[in-house]
Amino acid sequence: MDIQLIKSEFKKFNKYYKEKNIKLSILSLEKILEENPKQIEAIFFLATIYLQNKNFIESKKLYLKFIKMNPNNPSVYYNLGLVNYNLDILDDAIENFKKVLEINKDNTDALNNLAKIYKDINQLNESKIYYEKCLSIEPHKKNACLGYSGLLFKLNDHINGLKYLRTGSGIIRFNKNNI
Repeated sequence: MDIQLIKSEFKKFNKYYKEKNIKLSILSLEKILEENPKQIEAIFFLATIYLQNKNFIESKKLYLKFIKMNPNNPSVYYNLGLVNYNLDILDDAIENFKKVLEINKDNTDALNNLAKIYKDINQLNESKIYYEKCLSIEPHKKNACLGYSGLLFKLNDHINGLKYLRTGSGIIRFNKNNI
C-alpha cells in the first residue's frame, strides 16, 4: 500500500471538492480505493458524494460496505436513511434512522425524518410522537415545526398547527405582551 499516493489523492480530493469539481473528486477517491479498498474515509466521502449527486444505488453500496467495517457510525446510518428514503424503501429508512437514535437518542435530524416518514405513510400517531420528541429537544427547529404544523392541521388541531407554522416560518405576532 502506497501511503504517499493515498495522502496525495486525499489532497487532490479536498482541492477538487472545494472547487466543486465532482468528477475529479470522485476520480481521486476511486484511486485511493484502488490502492486500498478498505480505506474507510474514502468509502464514506465517495458514498456521500454519490448521495449528494442523487446516485443512490452506488451510495447505498458504499454505505453498506462502510457499516460492515464500522457498524457504530451514526452519520453513515443517517445518510443511508436518506438514501433509502429517496429510493422509496421506507422500511429500511425507518430502520436506519432508528439505528441513529440507538447510537444518539437526541439526534433531532433522525427524529424529524422518522416523523416525516410516518406522516408520509399515514401513521399519524407515530409521527406525532417523533415530532414531539424532536421539538422537546430543539423547540425552534424550523423543518420540524413546519412538519408538525402540517400534521396538526391534518389532525384538525388548527390552533396548535398555526402556532407551529408561525414558529417554523419565523412569523411573530406582536401584541402588548411581547413588545
